Amino acid sequence: MKRTILITMAILLTGVIASFGQEKVVNLKQEKNKQYDLYNEFYVSYGMGTIFYFIPHFHVDATSTPGTIIVGYGRGLNNVVAVGFQVSYTKISREETVNDYNSNYQQRVTDNYWQGIANVRFRYLNKASFCMYSGIGIGVTMNYYTNQESATTKGQQLLPAGQFTLLGFRVGRALSFFGEFGIGTNSIVNCGISYKFGDNQ
Repeated sequence: MKRTILITMAILLTGVIASFGQEKVVNLKQEKNKQYDLYNEFYVSYGMGTIFYFIPHFHVDATSTPGTIIVGYGRGLNNVVAVGFQVSYTKISREETVNDYNSNYQQRVTDNYWQGIANVRFRYLNKASFCMYSGIGIGVTMNYYTNQESATTKGQQLLPAGQFTLLGFRVGRALSFFGEFGIGTNSIVNCGISYKFGDNQ
């Protein structure tokens, strides 16, 4: 009789421990899905409105651009402050008709801007699946350009880079959508997707 009771108690105790362990695993997974507990972030976005578009190069105004592609990485230091680094590429075409000594010719300039920017974000609303933030970044730009006038010249130019994010938002947990509004050498408006992950993943 005692043996039966002991075996029954052992089975019940094993079931309780197993269920507690499963509950703990579920809770850990839920915690990992909270974006403020996932400190690493990788993101890709597309932006429009770089200030380089509004600044003439070789006295030629911009005529078209396909936009800016941005790839970046961020790391949260705490629930408020995050630091990171991003690289971007922007192509801008410029074209005008030049009147020179009673002759007309087309001046075409193609700018290829490669930017590297270190940034800081301040998240003033950071919930499990929604985040609002502002940020500022500074870096450098390398412009590889081609200027076609009477002859074709190629060169490179080192320029400053910077981006001020007035308002940004992120919707989702690990995988999410985000959008930003600001001003700078990257864009005025950009949006994309990001993925956040923890140190143990």
